[in-house]
Amino acid sequence: MMLWKTIFALVTLVLVTSCQLITGSPTSTASPSVTPFPPGLTATPKTNTTTPFPSASHTPVLTPLPSGTPHGELPEEAILILEPGPGSQLIDSIHLAGIAGPTFESHLLVQLMLEDGSTMTSLPITIQAEMGSRGPFEVDIPFTVQERRQAFILVSSSSPRDGGTTHLASAGVTLAPEGAVEIRPATLHTERIHITQPMLNETLSGSPAHVQGFAMASFEGTLVIDLLDAEGNLLATQPIIVQAAEMGQYGPFEVELPFQVIAPGAGRLVVHDPSVVFQGDVHLASVEVNLAP
Repeated sequence: MMLWKTIFALVTLVLVTSCQLITGSPTSTASPSVTPFPPGLTATPKTNTTTPFPSASHTPVLTPLPSGTPHGELPEEAILILEPGPGSQLIDSIHLAGIAGPTFESHLLVQLMLEDGSTMTSLPITIQAEMGSRGPFEVDIPFTVQERRQAFILVSSSSPRDGGTTHLASAGVTLAPEGAVEIRPATLHTERIHITQPMLNETLSGSPAHVQGFAMASFEGTLVIDLLDAEGNLLATQPIIVQAAEMGQYGPFEVELPFQVIAPGAGRLVVHDPSVVFQGDVHLASVEVNLAP
Protein backbone atom coordinates (compact mmCIF):
# COMPACT_ATOMS: atom_id res chain seq x y z
CA MET A 1 0.00 0.00 0.00
CA MET A 2 2.82 2.43 0.87
CA LEU A 3 4.43 1.71 -2.52
CA TRP A 4 1.22 2.61 -4.40
CA LYS A 5 0.89 5.86 -2.41
CA THR A 6 4.45 6.80 -3.27
CA ILE A 7 3.90 6.11 -7.00
CA PHE A 8 0.65 8.14 -6.97
CA ALA A 9 2.42 11.11 -5.30
CA LEU A 10 5.21 11.07 -7.90
CA VAL A 11 2.74 10.98 -10.82
CA THR A 12 0.77 13.87 -9.32
CA LEU A 13 3.95 15.96 -8.98
CA VAL A 14 4.85 15.36 -12.64
CA LEU A 15 1.36 16.36 -13.83
CA VAL A 16 1.36 19.57 -11.76
CA THR A 17 4.79 20.56 -13.05
CA SER A 18 3.69 19.91 -16.65
CA CYS A 19 0.59 22.06 -16.22
CA GLN A 20 2.68 24.91 -14.89
CA LEU A 21 4.95 24.75 -17.90
CA ILE A 22 1.99 24.70 -20.29
CA THR A 23 0.38 27.63 -18.48
CA GLY A 24 3.50 29.70 -19.18
CA SER A 25 2.95 29.27 -22.94
CA PRO A 26 1.60 32.32 -24.81
CA THR A 27 -1.08 30.10 -26.41
CA SER A 28 -2.59 28.99 -23.10
CA THR A 29 -6.22 29.97 -22.57
CA ALA A 30 -5.80 29.91 -18.79
CA SER A 31 -4.80 33.04 -16.96
CA PRO A 32 -0.99 32.73 -16.80
CA SER A 33 1.14 33.33 -13.75
CA VAL A 34 3.16 36.52 -14.14
CA THR A 35 6.89 35.95 -13.68
CA PRO A 36 8.26 38.30 -11.02
CA PHE A 37 9.97 41.47 -12.28
CA PRO A 38 13.50 42.44 -11.30
CA PRO A 39 13.73 43.85 -7.77
CA GLY A 40 12.00 47.19 -7.44
CA LEU A 41 9.59 46.81 -10.35
CA THR A 42 6.13 45.23 -10.09
CA ALA A 43 4.05 43.96 -12.99
CA THR A 44 0.98 46.10 -13.65
CA PRO A 45 -2.35 44.30 -13.13
CA LYS A 46 -5.47 45.05 -15.17
CA THR A 47 -6.41 47.79 -12.72
CA ASN A 48 -4.80 51.25 -12.77
CA THR A 49 -2.39 50.45 -9.95
CA THR A 50 0.76 52.60 -10.15
CA THR A 51 3.89 50.57 -10.88
CA PRO A 52 6.78 51.45 -8.55
CA PHE A 53 10.06 52.21 -10.26
CA PRO A 54 13.46 50.90 -9.43
CA SER A 55 15.87 53.47 -8.09
CA ALA A 56 16.94 55.98 -10.72
CA SER A 57 20.53 55.23 -9.77
CA HIS A 58 20.05 51.49 -10.32
CA THR A 59 22.66 49.99 -12.63
CA PRO A 60 22.03 46.63 -14.29
CA VAL A 61 24.72 43.98 -14.15
CA LEU A 62 27.17 44.72 -16.93
CA THR A 63 27.67 42.05 -19.56
CA PRO A 64 31.28 40.93 -20.05
CA LEU A 65 32.50 41.09 -23.63
CA PRO A 66 34.21 38.20 -25.41
CA SER A 67 37.66 37.44 -24.03
CA GLY A 68 40.53 39.26 -25.70
CA THR A 69 38.60 42.47 -26.34
CA PRO A 70 40.15 45.77 -25.21
CA HIS A 71 36.99 46.74 -23.31
CA GLY A 72 35.95 44.65 -20.34
CA GLU A 73 32.36 45.85 -20.04
CA LEU A 74 29.51 47.37 -21.98
CA PRO A 75 27.80 50.54 -20.68
CA GLU A 76 24.26 50.39 -19.34
CA GLU A 77 21.46 50.65 -21.88
CA ALA A 78 20.73 54.32 -22.64
CA ILE A 79 16.97 53.65 -22.87
CA LEU A 80 15.97 50.60 -20.86
CA ILE A 81 12.37 49.38 -21.28
CA LEU A 82 11.42 47.46 -18.12
CA GLU A 83 7.68 47.02 -18.72
CA PRO A 84 6.26 45.42 -20.73
CA GLY A 85 8.92 42.88 -21.64
CA PRO A 86 9.20 41.36 -25.14
CA GLY A 87 6.47 38.83 -25.87
CA SER A 88 3.89 40.33 -23.50
CA GLN A 89 0.20 40.15 -24.45
CA LEU A 90 -1.75 43.34 -23.72
CA ILE A 91 -5.46 44.16 -23.65
CA ASP A 92 -6.93 47.69 -23.98
CA SER A 93 -3.87 49.57 -22.70
CA ILE A 94 -0.12 49.45 -22.17
CA HIS A 95 1.65 50.59 -19.03
CA LEU A 96 5.13 51.51 -20.26
CA ALA A 97 7.91 51.96 -17.70
CA GLY A 98 11.66 52.15 -17.85
CA ILE A 99 14.84 54.07 -17.12
CA ALA A 100 16.73 56.39 -19.49
CA GLY A 101 19.94 58.35 -19.49
CA PRO A 102 20.10 62.12 -20.03
CA THR A 103 18.45 63.45 -23.19
CA PHE A 104 17.80 66.93 -24.57
CA GLU A 105 15.52 68.62 -22.02
CA SER A 106 14.82 65.10 -20.60
CA HIS A 107 12.45 64.41 -23.51
CA LEU A 108 11.65 61.01 -25.04
CA LEU A 109 9.32 60.01 -27.88
CA VAL A 110 7.09 56.96 -27.47
CA GLN A 111 5.56 55.25 -30.51
CA LEU A 112 3.27 52.24 -30.82
CA MET A 113 3.74 50.70 -34.25
CA LEU A 114 1.98 47.73 -35.84
CA GLU A 115 3.80 45.04 -37.81
CA ASP A 116 2.67 46.63 -41.11
CA GLY A 117 4.58 49.80 -40.23
CA SER A 118 1.55 51.92 -39.35
CA THR A 119 1.81 54.06 -36.21
CA MET A 120 -1.07 53.75 -33.72
CA THR A 121 0.29 56.23 -31.17
CA SER A 122 3.05 58.81 -31.01
CA LEU A 123 3.50 60.96 -27.89
CA PRO A 124 6.28 62.78 -26.03
CA ILE A 125 7.10 61.96 -22.41
CA THR A 126 9.60 63.29 -19.86
CA ILE A 127 12.24 61.49 -17.83
CA GLN A 128 11.39 61.97 -14.15
CA ALA A 129 14.79 63.19 -12.95
CA GLU A 130 16.80 66.36 -12.68
CA MET A 131 17.90 67.77 -16.03
CA GLY A 132 20.98 65.93 -17.23
CA SER A 133 20.42 62.92 -14.96
CA ARG A 134 19.41 59.33 -15.56
CA GLY A 135 15.95 58.52 -14.28
CA PRO A 136 12.63 56.67 -14.69
CA PHE A 137 9.88 57.25 -17.20
CA GLU A 138 6.34 55.89 -17.46
CA VAL A 139 3.14 56.40 -19.43
CA ASP A 140 -0.18 54.62 -20.03
CA ILE A 141 -1.08 54.06 -23.68
CA PRO A 142 -4.70 53.07 -24.48
CA PHE A 143 -5.35 51.20 -27.73
CA THR A 144 -8.13 49.43 -29.61
CA VAL A 145 -7.69 46.51 -31.99
CA GLN A 146 -10.28 44.28 -33.69
CA GLU A 147 -8.00 41.24 -33.81
CA ARG A 148 -4.67 40.04 -32.45
CA ARG A 149 -1.85 42.18 -33.85
CA GLN A 150 1.90 42.12 -33.47
CA ALA A 151 3.23 45.53 -32.43
CA PHE A 152 6.40 47.31 -31.37
CA ILE A 153 6.82 49.83 -28.58
CA LEU A 154 9.56 52.28 -29.59
CA VAL A 155 11.18 54.74 -27.18
CA SER A 156 13.68 57.21 -28.63
CA SER A 157 15.63 60.40 -28.04
CA SER A 158 16.38 63.03 -30.66
CA SER A 159 18.96 65.67 -31.55
CA PRO A 160 18.16 69.35 -30.89
CA ARG A 161 20.31 70.22 -33.90
CA ASP A 162 18.53 68.37 -36.68
CA GLY A 163 15.70 66.44 -34.98
CA GLY A 164 17.22 63.10 -35.96
CA THR A 165 17.04 60.04 -33.71
CA THR A 166 20.06 59.71 -31.43
CA HIS A 167 19.03 56.54 -29.58
CA LEU A 168 16.17 54.06 -29.84
CA ALA A 169 15.05 50.96 -27.95
CA SER A 170 12.04 48.73 -28.59
CA ALA A 171 9.96 45.83 -27.29
CA GLY A 172 7.83 43.53 -29.43
CA VAL A 173 4.41 42.75 -27.96
CA THR A 174 1.02 41.31 -28.91
CA LEU A 175 -2.11 43.48 -28.83
CA ALA A 176 -5.42 41.66 -28.43
CA PRO A 177 -9.10 42.72 -28.18
CA GLU A 178 -9.79 40.26 -25.36
CA GLY A 179 -8.25 37.48 -23.32
CA ALA A 180 -5.71 37.35 -20.54
CA VAL A 181 -3.12 40.04 -19.94
CA GLU A 182 0.32 38.46 -19.84
CA ILE A 183 3.20 40.68 -18.75
CA ARG A 184 6.52 39.05 -19.56
CA PRO A 185 9.49 40.13 -17.44
CA ALA A 186 12.05 42.41 -19.04
CA THR A 187 15.74 41.64 -18.76
CA LEU A 188 18.12 44.10 -17.17
CA HIS A 189 20.69 44.36 -19.92
CA THR A 190 23.58 46.45 -21.11
CA GLU A 191 23.73 48.57 -24.26
CA ARG A 192 22.82 46.51 -27.33
CA ILE A 193 24.93 48.64 -29.68
CA HIS A 194 28.08 50.20 -28.24
CA ILE A 195 30.21 52.39 -30.53
CA THR A 196 33.83 52.50 -29.37
CA GLN A 197 35.21 54.39 -32.37
CA PRO A 198 34.81 57.18 -33.33
CA MET A 199 34.58 58.69 -29.86
CA LEU A 200 32.31 61.58 -28.85
CA ASN A 201 33.26 64.82 -30.67
CA GLU A 202 36.14 63.12 -32.49
CA THR A 203 37.05 64.76 -35.82
CA LEU A 204 36.73 62.53 -38.87
CA SER A 205 39.12 63.94 -41.41
CA GLY A 206 39.78 62.40 -44.78
CA SER A 207 38.31 59.13 -45.93
CA PRO A 208 37.51 56.46 -44.94
CA ALA A 209 36.30 56.79 -41.34
CA HIS A 210 37.21 53.88 -39.07
CA VAL A 211 34.13 52.60 -37.20
CA GLN A 212 34.11 49.83 -34.62
CA GLY A 213 32.25 48.63 -31.54
CA PHE A 214 30.31 45.76 -30.02
CA ALA A 215 26.69 44.78 -30.49
CA MET A 216 24.18 42.05 -29.82
CA ALA A 217 23.61 40.09 -33.00
CA SER A 218 19.99 40.08 -34.16
CA PHE A 219 18.57 38.57 -37.36
CA GLU A 220 21.53 37.45 -39.53
CA GLY A 221 23.75 39.68 -37.36
CA THR A 222 23.24 42.61 -39.72
CA LEU A 223 23.57 46.27 -38.70
CA VAL A 224 23.67 49.41 -40.84
CA ILE A 225 26.09 52.31 -40.33
CA ASP A 226 25.10 55.83 -41.47
CA LEU A 227 27.15 59.02 -41.44
CA LEU A 228 25.05 62.20 -41.34
CA ASP A 229 26.00 65.86 -41.75
CA ALA A 230 24.92 68.78 -39.53
CA GLU A 231 21.47 68.97 -41.20
CA GLY A 232 20.89 65.22 -40.93
CA ASN A 233 21.63 64.51 -44.61
CA LEU A 234 23.04 61.08 -45.37
CA LEU A 235 26.70 61.23 -46.40
CA ALA A 236 27.50 57.51 -46.39
CA THR A 237 25.89 54.20 -45.46
CA GLN A 238 27.10 50.63 -45.25
CA PRO A 239 25.77 47.33 -43.83
CA ILE A 240 28.01 45.31 -41.52
CA ILE A 241 27.89 41.92 -39.81
CA VAL A 242 28.36 41.48 -36.06
CA GLN A 243 31.00 38.83 -35.47
CA ALA A 244 29.05 36.85 -32.89
CA ALA A 245 28.78 33.09 -32.50
CA GLU A 246 25.00 33.17 -32.82
CA MET A 247 21.95 35.41 -32.65
CA GLY A 248 21.43 37.01 -29.24
CA GLN A 249 25.12 37.05 -28.37
CA TYR A 250 27.51 40.00 -28.30
CA GLY A 251 30.31 40.36 -30.80
CA PRO A 252 32.54 43.01 -32.38
CA PHE A 253 31.92 44.95 -35.58
CA GLU A 254 34.39 47.00 -37.61
CA VAL A 255 34.34 48.77 -40.97
CA GLU A 256 36.06 51.49 -42.99
CA LEU A 257 33.37 53.93 -44.12
CA PRO A 258 34.19 56.13 -47.15
CA PHE A 259 32.77 59.65 -47.04
CA GLN A 260 33.38 63.10 -48.47
CA VAL A 261 32.69 66.65 -47.24
CA ILE A 262 33.79 69.96 -48.73
CA ALA A 263 33.75 72.02 -45.51
CA PRO A 264 34.17 71.37 -41.76
CA GLY A 265 31.00 70.86 -39.73
CA ALA A 266 29.15 68.79 -37.18
CA GLY A 267 27.96 65.28 -37.92
CA ARG A 268 26.60 62.10 -36.38
CA LEU A 269 27.68 58.48 -36.78
CA VAL A 270 24.64 56.19 -36.43
CA VAL A 271 24.57 52.39 -36.04
CA HIS A 272 21.09 50.88 -36.30
CA ASP A 273 19.50 47.45 -36.29
CA PRO A 274 16.78 47.25 -38.99
CA SER A 275 13.64 45.27 -38.26
CA VAL A 276 12.82 42.26 -40.42
CA VAL A 277 9.12 42.74 -39.54
CA PHE A 278 8.36 46.41 -40.21
CA GLN A 279 9.99 49.31 -42.03
CA GLY A 280 11.99 50.72 -39.14
CA ASP A 281 14.64 49.96 -36.55
CA VAL A 282 14.47 47.87 -33.39
CA HIS A 283 17.54 49.53 -31.91
CA LEU A 284 19.77 52.51 -32.69
CA ALA A 285 22.84 54.13 -31.15
CA SER A 286 24.83 57.13 -32.29
CA VAL A 287 27.77 59.39 -31.49
CA GLU A 288 28.21 63.07 -32.31
CA VAL A 289 31.35 63.80 -34.34
CA ASN A 290 33.06 66.60 -36.26
CA LEU A 291 33.60 66.28 -40.00
CA ALA A 292 36.47 67.77 -42.00
CA PRO A 293 37.64 67.45 -45.63
